[in-house]
Amino acid sequence: MKKILLSMALILSLGTPSWADQLQDEAVESLSSAQKLVKEGNYSKAVDEINYALSKVNELTAAGLITYIPEPAAGFTLINKQAQGVGAVVAIAGNAGATAEYTNDGGASVNLNIAIGGMTGKMAGMAALGSLFAGMSQEVGSSQQSRQVRVQGYTGTQIFDSSNQSGTLSFQVGDKISVTLEGYGIDSPEVLMQFAKNIDLAGLEKNF
Repeated sequence: MKKILLSMALILSLGTPSWADQLQDEAVESLSSAQKLVKEGNYSKAVDEINYALSKVNELTAAGLITYIPEPAAGFTLINKQAQGVGAVVAIAGNAGATAEYTNDGGASVNLNIAIGGMTGKMAGMAALGSLFAGMSQEVGSSQQSRQVRVQGYTGTQIFDSSNQSGTLSFQVGDKISVTLEGYGIDSPEVLMQFAKNIDLAGLEKNF
């Protein structure tokens, strides 16, 4: 319960107008400083200011992404959700992102990651290409199966291993956005499909 309350407190703080206004002001101030430094020929420090402004913009973007974290599928409970807009993780997860964790009373868990850019976005693009060949290289007797699925008009790649009851479901939304669901202790890939159906994929593509 404490973990849930702390996570919700973080979300509320991210959503307050004063917090967003502060980030916007910091970004604008850094860009103004960068402009002055460029005119002075101090390019190295100008780059630092631009990078700082970019980190503030990423934080704002991440706060927007967190609003797309969906309600849990039937039988599951949302444990936590958070925005990611800065730090080394962002280089991998994306320029900005939002994550969530869900569990149920049976011990199953589902992790959701929404990311813009970064290696995650690029990998999702590769996964979309690879999904064209999903199912073609299944080994005889293998407990892992992969196939293409459609949700809200978007094509995703679904992988499910019945032997350990785990799977992933990933979508490339537009050119830069990746949506990835990972399930553990789930009895069917349909569990991940139910979560995917709750995500506003079209809204993500339109607004980001």
